[in-house]
Amino acid sequence: MTLQRLFSLVGAAVLMTVCVHASTARGTAAAQGTDDRSRVGLDAERISDFQRRIVRYMRLHDKVQKQGTPQQQRDDIGENLVSQQAMAMRIRLARHDARPGDLFTRPVAKALRRAMDPELRGPAAQGTRESIREDAPTAFVLVVNASFPEGAPRSTMPANLLRILPPLPNGLEYRIIDTHLVLMDLDANIVVDYMLDVMCHTC
Repeated sequence: MTLQRLFSLVGAAVLMTVCVHASTARGTAAAQGTDDRSRVGLDAERISDFQRRIVRYMRLHDKVQKQGTPQQQRDDIGENLVSQQAMAMRIRLARHDARPGDLFTRPVAKALRRAMDPELRGPAAQGTRESIREDAPTAFVLVVNASFPEGAPRSTMPANLLRILPPLPNGLEYRIIDTHLVLMDLDANIVVDYMLDVMCHTC
């Protein structure tokens, strides 16, 4: 075999090896990209599931609301309270089997916790925690369908948290009570669902 022929064969082998490695690298990168997209899609899927649950709740809310006297702000505070309490009672009857996690399912809660942690935990989140605690209501036992204490202050929801949390339709509102994220129905003044310990006590 001539020297020139030997060099040609070695060159071809090297080129083939390079091509194989390049192809493997492209395949690995593609697989990683798919995995990343899958993780992103998983969170989006969980949030979509949460929003579907919100829609179902609002359908029940609207149906129940139509069963009684239409709610409207009256000059008499007592009348407003009676109307609100009647609405709450009808929702409780319609959701008699409601449980924590019906809307904040475990996968949804996991996704929301991961997103909120940088804003609610650690030294960098101290300002946010302080703003929430400034108007903190008196702590009370969280129960689905329970009323928010009449006249109790409602803690401020900072804008940085509202940018993270999925938007809500009119009539629903997020609040942080003690260290827990609570979903409130404003028309009935009741707890729709909640997530425990989204914010640390002393961190």
